[in-house]
Amino acid sequence: MRSFGRYRLVEPLASGGMADVWRAETTLAEGVVKQVALKLVRGEHGARSDFVRMFVEEARLASRLGHANVVQVLDFDQVDGRYYIAMELVRGHDLGRVVERCRDRGVRLGLARAVHAGAEVAKALAYAHRLADGGAPLGVVHRDVSPHNVLVSYEGEVKLADFGIARAMGQAGLTAPGTLKGKLAYMAPEQARGEPLDARADVFALGVVLWELCAGRRLFARDTDAATLAAVLDGPPPSPPSAWNEEVPPELDAAILGALERDRVRRTGSAQELATALAGILLRVTRTPDDADLRALMQRLWPVEERVAAARADATRVRPVPGAAEPLEGAVPPAPAETRVAPPPAEEESATRTAARPRAASGRTVRATVIGALLVAIAASVVIWIWREGRGRDRSGTSASTSTSGPPAVHPEPLDEARGRLRAEASAEVRSRGAPIHPQRTPEDLSPVPRDLHVLTTFGTPAPAAATGEGVLAVNALPWGSVSLNGARLGETPLSIRLPSGRYRVVVERPGGADVAKIVSVSAGKRTAVVAR
Repeated sequence: MRSFGRYRLVEPLASGGMADVWRAETTLAEGVVKQVALKLVRGEHGARSDFVRMFVEEARLASRLGHANVVQVLDFDQVDGRYYIAMELVRGHDLGRVVERCRDRGVRLGLARAVHAGAEVAKALAYAHRLADGGAPLGVVHRDVSPHNVLVSYEGEVKLADFGIARAMGQAGLTAPGTLKGKLAYMAPEQARGEPLDARADVFALGVVLWELCAGRRLFARDTDAATLAAVLDGPPPSPPSAWNEEVPPELDAAILGALERDRVRRTGSAQELATALAGILLRVTRTPDDADLRALMQRLWPVEERVAAARADATRVRPVPGAAEPLEGAVPPAPAETRVAPPPAEEESATRTAARPRAASGRTVRATVIGALLVAIAASVVIWIWREGRGRDRSGTSASTSTSGPPAVHPEPLDEARGRLRAEASAEVRSRGAPIHPQRTPEDLSPVPRDLHVLTTFGTPAPAAATGEGVLAVNALPWGSVSLNGARLGETPLSIRLPSGRYRVVVERPGGADVAKIVSVSAGKRTAVVAR
């Protein structure tokens, strides 16, 4: 575990286009250890003044937000020129993962819980929208309200995360009109058209989230981004969610459809108005206190025993953790659906942390802990040495078979998987430093990825003329996924990439581990689509 300023980086939680998020910890007075979510500017963006300015603006804006339903910002600074934001670490999962887990476990989310979650998000938005500076409204718009950014803790708290693409209107145009941001299936029509936005865009996005929670299906999402965009802009008006769920009362139908009006003049005027309506509806659809209890649901979906076991297994896993001056992209990325959240620690605390309590630990416990820590450190050193030796033999072409004079070779994972992982890590590291990416050739004889990729977070990029020798690869996933090309991570779906004609390996890591890997052929002047369902 290495240090980054006064923080120690523990494990990666999320990776985005502008920054990476890590679970980190810092030691306060009297040895108290506090865990945070640390958001760091990506290495390749550190020298770009526009990205740094955007990151600083995000920190300045987020530091003003202090609400129970908004992820809190705790610290903002820089280390060796790399800016970071330390945020509240929410132990739980995002709403999309919760819904997926309900489906996998055969557990009903329930109408009351859906309305409760929507009301909590509406309260967070209402607070942000009315934020003012010296009496002058800041005009904050979140711009990316989606299940991916709604976090539900194991205690049942609902928190809106990632105001990273929010914009204080009247400030310098960090996000100019005409730029598509956010997830297309949750965009208001005016946002999809690239028009200037106000708070009603967030109301529309929350209306989509509520419709899907109540109806149990996606609203605008289609197989391609072009089809999704057409559904948002020109599709038929959404049917009431009661058409799919007979438990939805008429007043909830009206509240959701009012938020989904394409004409923002006719749309529900504010998040506060929607929050008030949902609070009244919640009283009518709740029969017992358990109906709206998200804590009971989270405990049922992720039992304590399962979380403790996962935390213990996580603590024994060795991860590459960068220093302050090293690129972050070489780390093993987490699953996209688990972003900005972390599993809870084991119920038992270590002796080093309990020492901060008034009740001192016994000398026997301290000695046992120290001896155990030394044994673990020695064992870890041996495993790492063996792994490095094995990797060196593999690279030099020497056989990994055992001999009578030495210890047997240790392979913690299948050799082919290890080689693929190491190639992916190497490609990501090279990419982070701005050098051309030429992944090791595989039996499929893949084409090399060019140095300057044209990656857009939209699915509708037209193909260039055939004379250029380039085509377009469009990648999407339902509900979303993280995309790698020949082992180099590009970002989250949806995205389009201009590539020279050739064969490429596309990997889409999806929530729940349902990954998709394909070898695709890109033709000059044509558009190739990959959709992971």
